[in-house]
Amino acid sequence: MKIIKRILKTILILSLMGIVYSFFFTTYEHFKVNKMINDFKKRGDIKNALIIDVSKNGLSYKRRYVNVPRETKHEINDKRNVFYDNDKNQLGMDGDIFVTRKSPFPEKFLIHQFVSYYYGGHAALLHYKNDRQYFIESTGFPDWESESLFDYIFHKGYGDHDLTSTVYETGYNSWQTPRSGNYYYDYFYRDKYIGLRPVNLFSDLDNSDELYNEYIEEAINMAKLKVENEHLYNFLFFLNMKNKYYCTDLMGRVYEEAYERVFNEKEGYHSKGYAKKMNDDGFITSVNDLILSKDTFIHFYVEINEEVIDGVKTIVESIYYLEDVEW
Repeated sequence: MKIIKRILKTILILSLMGIVYSFFFTTYEHFKVNKMINDFKKRGDIKNALIIDVSKNGLSYKRRYVNVPRETKHEINDKRNVFYDNDKNQLGMDGDIFVTRKSPFPEKFLIHQFVSYYYGGHAALLHYKNDRQYFIESTGFPDWESESLFDYIFHKGYGDHDLTSTVYETGYNSWQTPRSGNYYYDYFYRDKYIGLRPVNLFSDLDNSDELYNEYIEEAINMAKLKVENEHLYNFLFFLNMKNKYYCTDLMGRVYEEAYERVFNEKEGYHSKGYAKKMNDDGFITSVNDLILSKDTFIHFYVEINEEVIDGVKTIVESIYYLEDVEW
């Protein structure tokens, strides 16, 4: 009995130590991310920001464009604008990653706070077809009436199934499309989100731009392959990862596969565990991991607030974005 008590006591102490460590480490990550966002915003030319009226999906609001000068090495070396179009309506370019730190469960007290604090909300990969935006993502919202968690856990992870929570592609831009209803500020999917762009990891090579473009294209192709094979959402997160993905995990692993295939010429490379890109701590990939990674940099930040303009309360979508590239 004494030995069992000692073992249980040791397990309890180690568990408590793990909880305390994870809390303080996560708090430290939040501090760093908050600083990154605030520093990015402070660089913005808010005094000369352009404010326009926007009407979309039957709803009206204002949009503020805040130009942020390019200062860091990655920003200066970046050869692409933040917006796809000259009118600055289509936010993001091929291969950009949209992330939010807020969970999709604002109505679920404690669960919302826990998920938001430790893991973040969501991540999606952007690409274009015929000048139209498409997002590749993975979400864990099964049809609980016809599916069970065990259906996902015990499945190999791809092909030959009719399960609903898979890696998928959507042409609906939930990030910038307002909707009526009681959701955050009544208009948008999230009231804050961030754009991440992959760093040019080939910048020291002569054919840097060519390799970088190939890197982006290959990552998109890897993501499309997950869609075609209907890879399942991974509800176990850090277990059974070979053919299953959760949203942030998908981002790091498609870029890992792209890097290995492009740079190391491993034609059939497939990531089977924790992402080796955009996940510097090497464990479960959180939204904060994607933001803090040495493999990404912030190129836009969006927040939606209710403001008083000309004496009238209105919803304002503020977009802080890196200044256009001069050719």
